[in-house]
Amino acid sequence: MKLEKTGRLELTYTEVDEEFPYAEGGQVYGLLTGNLEADGLRGTVHATNLARQRPDGGFTPTLRGILTTHEGEKMFFTMDGISIKDPSAHPARRIVTCGITLWSAHARLRPWTETYLLAELEGRAMGKSWGVAGHLYKCLSEA
Repeated sequence: MKLEKTGRLELTYTEVDEEFPYAEGGQVYGLLTGNLEADGLRGTVHATNLARQRPDGGFTPTLRGILTTHEGEKMFFTMDGISIKDPSAHPARRIVTCGITLWSAHARLRPWTETYLLAELEGRAMGKSWGVAGHLYKCLSEA
């Protein structure tokens, strides 16, 4: 498999419920909105995130939502991964790596429903909120 850089993703929390701590870590729930731009695919993402915090401080982002293209087409959006605190960063930031899938009934978007994307993101303060931004890569089979 090889990776091909294909675009960018930026998401910002519009609402975050408080963190729910428990002995084995914690849980955070929030709403995000942002933009995805990749080769021929551009749109706005609205998603929820139910992220579990592990005892080591890492989070496991689990986003589900809708991508609305600039042409008005809708795609389902999933994003799952890991978010790790960068101990050397000032101001604070997180290193976020996620897999993304998209699917839609629109024929024009079919190639995207058959594409697995990887996101390499930086989590950081964005204005008065928190969010992620970074690069998207297509996973291409060499088989």
